[in-house]
Amino acid sequence: MAPAKDKLSVTKLLIRNRLKSLNELPYINVEITGGAKGTIRIRHKKIHALEFRFRWFTDHFIGCFIDKDDKESQAVISLYTPVQASYFVSAYILLNDLRAKQKVS
Repeated sequence: MAPAKDKLSVTKLLIRNRLKSLNELPYINVEITGGAKGTIRIRHKKIHALEFRFRWFTDHFIGCFIDKDDKESQAVISLYTPVQASYFVSAYILLNDLRAKQKVS
Protein backbone atom coordinates (compact mmCIF):
# COMPACT_ATOMS: atom_id res chain seq x y z
CA MET A 1 0.00 0.00 0.00
CA ALA A 2 1.31 3.45 -0.86
CA PRO A 3 2.37 5.57 2.15
CA ALA A 4 -0.22 8.29 1.41
CA LYS A 5 -3.07 5.74 1.26
CA ASP A 6 -1.79 4.05 4.42
CA LYS A 7 -1.71 7.39 6.25
CA LEU A 8 -5.28 8.13 5.11
CA SER A 9 -6.44 4.73 6.35
CA VAL A 10 -4.90 5.36 9.77
CA THR A 11 -6.38 8.88 9.91
CA LYS A 12 -9.80 7.55 8.95
CA LEU A 13 -9.65 4.85 11.63
CA LEU A 14 -8.56 7.34 14.31
CA ILE A 15 -11.36 9.76 13.41
CA ARG A 16 -13.91 6.94 13.48
CA ASN A 17 -12.66 5.84 16.90
CA ARG A 18 -12.91 9.39 18.27
CA LEU A 19 -16.52 9.67 17.06
CA LYS A 20 -17.32 6.18 18.42
CA SER A 21 -16.24 7.35 21.87
CA LEU A 22 -19.59 9.19 22.11
CA ASN A 23 -21.16 5.73 22.62
CA GLU A 24 -19.80 5.80 26.17
CA LEU A 25 -22.20 8.59 27.12
CA PRO A 26 -25.82 8.10 28.19
CA TYR A 27 -28.53 8.50 25.53
CA ILE A 28 -26.02 8.76 22.65
CA ASN A 29 -25.76 6.07 19.97
CA VAL A 30 -23.10 5.91 17.28
CA GLU A 31 -23.75 3.57 14.35
CA ILE A 32 -21.09 2.76 11.78
CA THR A 33 -22.35 1.08 8.62
CA GLY A 34 -20.81 0.12 5.31
CA GLY A 35 -17.26 -0.67 4.38
CA ALA A 36 -14.41 1.66 3.51
CA LYS A 37 -16.80 4.44 2.47
CA GLY A 38 -19.10 3.78 5.38
CA THR A 39 -21.40 6.11 7.23
CA ILE A 40 -21.18 7.21 10.83
CA ARG A 41 -24.51 8.23 12.35
CA ILE A 42 -24.65 9.98 15.71
CA ARG A 43 -28.06 9.91 17.39
CA HIS A 44 -29.33 11.11 20.71
CA LYS A 45 -32.37 9.67 22.48
CA LYS A 46 -33.45 13.04 23.85
CA ILE A 47 -36.00 15.14 21.97
CA HIS A 48 -34.58 18.11 20.02
CA ALA A 49 -31.02 16.79 20.21
CA LEU A 50 -28.59 17.29 17.36
CA GLU A 51 -28.05 14.31 15.08
CA PHE A 52 -25.31 13.97 12.48
CA ARG A 53 -24.33 11.73 9.61
CA PHE A 54 -20.69 11.59 8.52
CA ARG A 55 -19.41 10.14 5.25
CA TRP A 56 -15.85 9.65 4.07
CA PHE A 57 -14.99 11.79 1.05
CA THR A 58 -11.53 11.37 -0.54
CA ASP A 59 -9.43 12.49 2.44
CA HIS A 60 -11.85 13.59 5.18
CA PHE A 61 -15.24 13.04 6.77
CA ILE A 62 -18.11 15.34 5.83
CA GLY A 63 -20.79 15.82 8.46
CA CYS A 64 -24.41 16.88 7.94
CA PHE A 65 -27.26 17.60 10.32
CA ILE A 66 -30.11 15.07 10.23
CA ASP A 67 -33.62 16.33 10.95
CA LYS A 68 -36.51 14.45 12.56
CA ASP A 69 -37.66 13.24 9.12
CA ASP A 70 -34.19 11.78 8.44
CA LYS A 71 -33.41 14.49 5.88
CA GLU A 72 -29.82 15.61 5.53
CA SER A 73 -28.60 19.21 5.45
CA GLN A 74 -25.75 20.42 3.30
CA ALA A 75 -22.33 19.62 4.71
CA VAL A 76 -21.73 21.62 7.88
CA ILE A 77 -18.59 19.97 9.28
CA SER A 78 -15.37 18.64 7.80
CA LEU A 79 -13.05 16.44 9.85
CA TYR A 80 -9.56 16.02 8.41
CA THR A 81 -7.69 15.02 11.58
CA PRO A 82 -8.29 13.04 14.76
CA VAL A 83 -7.82 16.26 16.75
CA GLN A 84 -10.68 17.87 14.82
CA ALA A 85 -12.81 14.82 15.64
CA SER A 86 -11.97 15.33 19.33
CA TYR A 87 -13.07 18.97 19.05
CA PHE A 88 -16.35 17.82 17.50
CA VAL A 89 -16.94 15.28 20.29
CA SER A 90 -16.37 17.97 22.93
CA ALA A 91 -18.63 20.45 21.16
CA TYR A 92 -21.37 17.84 20.67
CA ILE A 93 -21.36 17.01 24.38
CA LEU A 94 -21.52 20.70 25.36
CA LEU A 95 -24.31 21.52 22.91
CA ASN A 96 -26.41 18.60 24.12
CA ASP A 97 -25.93 19.61 27.74
CA LEU A 98 -27.11 23.17 27.00
CA ARG A 99 -30.05 22.63 24.66
CA ALA A 100 -33.70 23.25 25.48
CA LYS A 101 -36.45 20.65 26.03
CA GLN A 102 -34.24 17.92 27.45
CA LYS A 103 -36.83 15.15 27.56
CA VAL A 104 -35.95 11.55 26.79
CA SER A 105 -38.01 10.14 23.91
